Amino acid sequence: MKPNHRPPHRPPGTADAQALLTRAVTHHQNGQLAEAATLYEQVLKRLPKQADALHLSGLIKAQTGALAEGIERIRQAMRADPKQPVFHANLGRLLEAAERWEEAATAFRGAARLAPLDPTLARMEAAVRTRLGQQGPAAQALLRAMALEPADAGSAADLGDALYDCGRFLHAADWYGRAARLEPHRVLAAFNCGAALRDAGRPDRAEAAFRALAGLAPQMVEPLEQCMQIRQQEGDGAGALAAARRLLALDPGRPAAVRSLGISESDPVWLARLVRLDPLADEPVLALAGRLYGRRTAAAERAYRHALALAPASGLALSGLGLALATLGVAGATRWSLRAVRVAPGDAALAANAGSAFQLALQPEAALSWHRRALALMPGDAAAWVNIGTLLLDANAAEEAIPPLERARRLAELEREGGQLALANSNLGVAWMALGLHGEAVAAFRAALDRAPDDAAIRSNMLFCLCFDDRADPVEVFREHRVFERHLPAVPAAPHAVESRDPDRILRIGYLSPDFQRYPGPGYHFLLPLIEGHDRRAVEVTCYHNDRSRDATTERFQAAADRWRDVAALSDEDLDRRIRQDRIDILVDAGGHMSRNRMPLVARRPAPLQVSLPLYPNTTGLGAVDYQIADPRVAPPGADALHAEKLIRLPGCVLCYRPAESGFAPPSLPPLETNGHITFGSFNNITKVNAATIALWARLLAAVPTARLVLKWRGLGSGGGADRRLLAAFARHGIGAERLELRGIIPDPYQDYVTIDVALDPVFANGGTTICDALWMGVPVLNQSGPTKIGRWGATMLETVGMAELVTRDDDGYLAQGVRLATDRGFLDAQREGLRERMRRSALMDEPGYARAVEAGYRTAWRRWCAGLPPVAFNVADGEGRA
Repeated sequence: MKPNHRPPHRPPGTADAQALLTRAVTHHQNGQLAEAATLYEQVLKRLPKQADALHLSGLIKAQTGALAEGIERIRQAMRADPKQPVFHANLGRLLEAAERWEEAATAFRGAARLAPLDPTLARMEAAVRTRLGQQGPAAQALLRAMALEPADAGSAADLGDALYDCGRFLHAADWYGRAARLEPHRVLAAFNCGAALRDAGRPDRAEAAFRALAGLAPQMVEPLEQCMQIRQQEGDGAGALAAARRLLALDPGRPAAVRSLGISESDPVWLARLVRLDPLADEPVLALAGRLYGRRTAAAERAYRHALALAPASGLALSGLGLALATLGVAGATRWSLRAVRVAPGDAALAANAGSAFQLALQPEAALSWHRRALALMPGDAAAWVNIGTLLLDANAAEEAIPPLERARRLAELEREGGQLALANSNLGVAWMALGLHGEAVAAFRAALDRAPDDAAIRSNMLFCLCFDDRADPVEVFREHRVFERHLPAVPAAPHAVESRDPDRILRIGYLSPDFQRYPGPGYHFLLPLIEGHDRRAVEVTCYHNDRSRDATTERFQAAADRWRDVAALSDEDLDRRIRQDRIDILVDAGGHMSRNRMPLVARRPAPLQVSLPLYPNTTGLGAVDYQIADPRVAPPGADALHAEKLIRLPGCVLCYRPAESGFAPPSLPPLETNGHITFGSFNNITKVNAATIALWARLLAAVPTARLVLKWRGLGSGGGADRRLLAAFARHGIGAERLELRGIIPDPYQDYVTIDVALDPVFANGGTTICDALWMGVPVLNQSGPTKIGRWGATMLETVGMAELVTRDDDGYLAQGVRLATDRGFLDAQREGLRERMRRSALMDEPGYARAVEAGYRTAWRRWCAGLPPVAFNVADGEGRA
């Protein structure tokens, strides 16, 4: 190693020491290391803090095998003279040699700060950051290098790599393109430019880049292969076949080209050719099937069956067929998965696939068993731990899901598995959100998006969580919603096959929801009254059921619809086609960014008009959604600015509630008669019970010393972590555990309401179903109206029922009304009296009136569309559209 040094520094010392140092440097540069080392040591005996001698002697120690001593000696030099960039740079080199990457990166960064005009130091830091998987800091370092040497093609290409690994595909494409322009022989940079544009969802630009590269390097087959694949993905069968033929002219045995020519997977001629390319394996057909799975699952099923015809004992083919059939909802799909693991019982991937098939078949216990088996076979596999955590989340066991997901995150970081790291962080975010820890949840979602910025499901999870975070700025939350569609793949606009532009004809309304099931649940309470209440003289209803589950509630929805489509197994492309074939005039989305949503499908605009129902407590953020249903209280003046949609304000209430059947009725006397004390209660999702809510409820309990508070939600009352966190939070405000009762969920949601006198609505994020359930059971609800839509649900429901007195505007008002309900028996009785009947007579339960008002909103929107007018916010007049 030649010493990288500056001219000798001259601290105060003797002339002899300086002469020795000069001789030592000469020996060092001539490769006479032993002589140089001896002289450096003599200098240091005279001047122990002589920085150059410390530095250069450290280099010699490293060169002669004493790497650790060399590192320490250079650190001594830096302490003696901390402002020499060469010291920091050489320390970085030695730390690199010792594989102490983090310390090396810090050393190179220090050198770059001291010598900001030296691009080499920035490149050194970038190389180490890349080795660490720290692509963001690597990109920053390379940007500094490029600012200093704009014509450095190597750094431009490296910067493209770093940005690509960060998921910033368009920026990566710019730098790859710059590298290729600076040095046209860099065909890899030119190829990567096309790949980055492809992954950014810019297929036209990507194909142009690949075609340009094919012209520069006519014997290179990869650009043609990419052009072929882009044509396939764009649905251009003819273009894909033309590209495949050009590719086969260069490489007659290219499997991808053969697969493209055999795109009608059942074509035995091309399947036979695929097999001839690799006569000892079923890999070509399996590769085809694997590529189709998830995008065209029915076609993947056919390909897997062909693979099994060729290789009946193929574990991969058996497993793939089981997954494909389970995805399509075919009964008995899991038997294929079981056959696969019998063929290869020690294969962890096949065991994991069996777990996924059982999960898709809604058999969670069997799924967990197979995922545990996969984990036993491969305990260091991050994906196996993610699968375990996901199953626990699906079972509403958020507390138990956190340890396996944290293990998955650590393993994925060690192995640099970006995809699994994103999944682990996303599912951790879901778990933290379920426990009401919004800050931790949002941080986890953002970490996931750092790895997978274009993953729509992760981004939806974060948006839903932000709705409940009282620390989030509503304007910033709105902006985050608007960002969502920027990360979706670009899909060319397609015309709609509208039956006619007659403004008064029967409208074809499509309802898209994952909630056409579960009793009781939001679908039963709020969607079923609307769909059953529609006037078939005015509308024709198609229900698009985006869930694999079915129950008695599903049957009621299906009976109420004119057409029924099970769409959970359909890709966005296939569902887009299905909706267009159904000639839907207005597509109504009831999922928003909640679980099992189809926001990327909605963004494709499969219907000419699209409307959002407000079961999701915010804007969708999509430009493709024209309207959202609202009312003047949940969306007061000014709310329009925080919606991408135009608001249709109904005259009554934004939602209409249908109670579930129950053996429990409101008691004739409040529970305090038998308990001897007032009992407050909240049966809301604990993700809504934030720190501000707990503080306010603690003030109320302190003001009413004999009162008790019942909290009920999944997992409470078990003595687990959720219980401990809640009890500790109240204890910090001086409320002991003896004044709290924690309960878990029970089958009849109304049963526990007979045990409480007053329901407490969380502040900032109000209840919805729980407010209606409480009122139906004769329990008054104390509410504080908030600054966002999710904080105004209570106000619109309570004011609709005539209970505006219980809608407060701040903490002091909430506290005063809570104390009044607890201490003024006459006031409490007045609120409870005839509450169920008042609710029945109100717009909150006026099913025919609600259906007519919504239909009137649809009709007005449709008439504007027929007239060629853009969407605009409007109010439905009271009584408009009613029979």
